[in-house]
Amino acid sequence: MKHIFLRSFYALLVRPWLKYIIGVNFQNREIFNDLDQYIIVANHNSHFDTVSIMAALPGKKIKSTSAVAAADYFGKTSLASRATNFFFNAILIHRKNNEGGPSTLDILDEQLKKGQSLVLFPEGSRGKPGVIKDFKTGIAVLLKQNPTIPFVPVYLDGFGRVLPKDNKLIIPLVCKVRLGSPIYPKNEDIDAILDEVKKAVLELKNNDERDRNQFEY
Repeated sequence: MKHIFLRSFYALLVRPWLKYIIGVNFQNREIFNDLDQYIIVANHNSHFDTVSIMAALPGKKIKSTSAVAAADYFGKTSLASRATNFFFNAILIHRKNNEGGPSTLDILDEQLKKGQSLVLFPEGSRGKPGVIKDFKTGIAVLLKQNPTIPFVPVYLDGFGRVLPKDNKLIIPLVCKVRLGSPIYPKNEDIDAILDEVKKAVLELKNNDERDRNQFEY
């Protein structure tokens, strides 16, 4: 029942609202049609990022795709935790590993081994609009440990203006979810894989296109 509800929720409510009210343009959604499993990797500027990526998925992929989110933010209350889990199939992780417990990478690797796909923001947290910070090595480790799973690079353009960090006012403006083709890393070295992932995300930004993330209120 949950899966049926979420398919309808994203297809009939969320995606049209994002597209026609907020101004989100989804590009290259068809890349998921032939993929069984993947790790989505995107830049991160807004709380709109996750919901927009989930809305870009075909309905049949939503059930098997989990967004990775910070437990200290989205798990502050039991209600917030349940809502995040329900709408995003969220895997809540602690930014600092609990002593004696499984590491964040162990938890995510286990989910991949079970066949679940992931949505990851390798910068770790929302940054300054239009500025991509260094990627954390976790994504490279997961890709090395799971060589049969490709990553899907995503460049999110403009979301830093629609709902920037520390701002509660939503401003409808043109923005894009630009999906790249799935990529299997060509390298085995962690640093080389990390460079490959970040390069793939950055290449989705057209050099002659003004940066819609940069905006002064």
